[in-house]
Amino acid sequence: MSPQTVSLFFALLSLLVVAGIVALIADALTSADLGVIRFLGPISAEAAAAIATTSMLGSLYLSESADYNPCRLCWIQRGFMYPAAFLLIAYVFVKSAILKWVAFALSVVGLGVAAFHRYEQFVYDPLAGHEGGFCDPLNPCGLPWVQEFGFITIPTMAGIGFAGVIAMIILNTRKTA
Repeated sequence: MSPQTVSLFFALLSLLVVAGIVALIADALTSADLGVIRFLGPISAEAAAAIATTSMLGSLYLSESADYNPCRLCWIQRGFMYPAAFLLIAYVFVKSAILKWVAFALSVVGLGVAAFHRYEQFVYDPLAGHEGGFCDPLNPCGLPWVQEFGFITIPTMAGIGFAGVIAMIILNTRKTA
């Protein structure tokens, strides 16, 4: 498969996660029982682990198979997503709350980094002199390696992954509370 096909696949998965988050919020805020919480609640730990693991595997594919060179902010996001994936996989089997909460904290910080990275891409304009103050000029953080549907880039997908993990952990906590 080509990198473009795989990028499109991951972008579609990201949109699926966004739809799930919106459905969860709608179910939580409306008086009508939409059934989303009832459906996802029992599998929320597994869903969080799946989202984090898919995000991790996607980033590995993009750098190792598609040969996209990760920038500094990509590496920092990986530093939050990869351990969250392993912690959540362990949580599925062990059910130790500390694993879930560390993964939650990693995801909250990772979401902030992904949002900043997306901002760097938004304002990236080397002709105007803004290449991102955080980045290596030889591998700028603002350079969008992937752009699906006109707005989904790698940090967008990472941010959606972090948000999905956060939503599933909150749902898991609500379910077990």
